[in-house]
Amino acid sequence: MLNDRIVIEQLKHNSYKAFDILYLKYFDLLYGFVFNYVKSPEHAKEIVQESFIKVWVYRNHIDPEQSFKAWLYKIAKNQIIDMLREKATKPMFEDYSDCVCNEDFVTIQDSFIDFELLLKTLHKAKMQLSPRQRQVFHLVKEMGYSSKEVSYILNLPEQVVYNYLSQSLNIIRKYVFKH
Repeated sequence: MLNDRIVIEQLKHNSYKAFDILYLKYFDLLYGFVFNYVKSPEHAKEIVQESFIKVWVYRNHIDPEQSFKAWLYKIAKNQIIDMLREKATKPMFEDYSDCVCNEDFVTIQDSFIDFELLLKTLHKAKMQLSPRQRQVFHLVKEMGYSSKEVSYILNLPEQVVYNYLSQSLNIIRKYVFKH
C-alpha cells in the first residue's frame, strides 16, 4: 500500500481514489478510538463520518510531512468534544432524577414533582459545587459520559473524576433533600 505522504499529495490534488485509500486504511482504527469514548455505535459512526468529511473539506491544509493519523485523531477528538457540548445544551429530566434520587428518596415516578422547581433547585445545588466538581458532574450526569471518558477529556486521573463525582452527588443530594 502507498505510504500516507504520497496518498496525501494525491488527495491535495482532489483525488477521490486517494481519499478512498485513506478512508479504508483508517476507518476501523478511528471507529475503535471514537467508540472507546462515546460507547455508542451510532455516535461513533457519525463522528468518524464527520471526521472524514473534514478531511475532504480541509484536504489542502494537510501537511504531508506530519502524521496524518495524528491529525485525523485530533479531528475526531474535537468532534467528540463538540458532541459533548451539544449534549450539554439538552439535559434530560431523567438524568437529573437519576442523580438525586436513591433509596432514601421517593422516586420521581411515585410522586409529582414540579419540573421547573426541580430544575431551579438543581441549578442552585450545582452552584454549591466547586467549578471542577460542577464540570465533572455536568459531563457525567448531564451528558452521559463515563468516568473514563471524562478522565480523558479533562486530562485527570480516573480516580480523581470518581472523587469529584462522589463529592458532587453528596452535595447535590443534601441540597435537594433540604430544599
